[in-house]
Amino acid sequence: MSKARHLIIPLLLAAGLAACGQNAATAEDATATDGAEATESGNTAGMATAEADIAAANQAAAPAATEAAPAKTQAATIAALPLKRGYYVESDTPCGQASNATTTLLRRNGIGGARDFCEFKKIEQTGPNTYRVTEACGDLQDNAPPETSTSVYSLTGDTAFTAKSEYGWERSARYCAQSSMPPDWRGNDISDVTG
Repeated sequence: MSKARHLIIPLLLAAGLAACGQNAATAEDATATDGAEATESGNTAGMATAEADIAAANQAAAPAATEAAPAKTQAATIAALPLKRGYYVESDTPCGQASNATTTLLRRNGIGGARDFCEFKKIEQTGPNTYRVTEACGDLQDNAPPETSTSVYSLTGDTAFTAKSEYGWERSARYCAQSSMPPDWRGNDISDVTG
């Protein structure tokens, strides 16, 4: 029983050190003392097996530790979403039938509708057509300070997007030329916020 204990303890120590990222030399140093005791009790064959098991445990633990830490993708910060500025109408609504409830205006610094506005604080490109946008959104008819949140925008070209907020809401909209909008929107001068 004591011979078996002298073999198991070094194996467990080596496997634990390997899982923590410590090198095999440290594990071998730690097992040298136990190995001397095993040799003194006449178990040199068991020691050779233990050393082979330690080496195998170190090799098995090294790839697992590498796989456990996924590589972080660097997101590039950009100045603006690569979308045409102007009116965007919900995807299932014809441009000529747009209303306050289905229309948003993409400006230089954010996007908003008749009642709310979200100022873009930070835009990070996370994929070929995806962007993580940190927004400060507020109700235009309320004096409460804007709330900051994050949305992921997936773009289709430079004229359509789907936005998904961290709170679960989602909206899809596409660009509508001002001339194709209902009369209330056609006469608005939006050049000061879109140019």
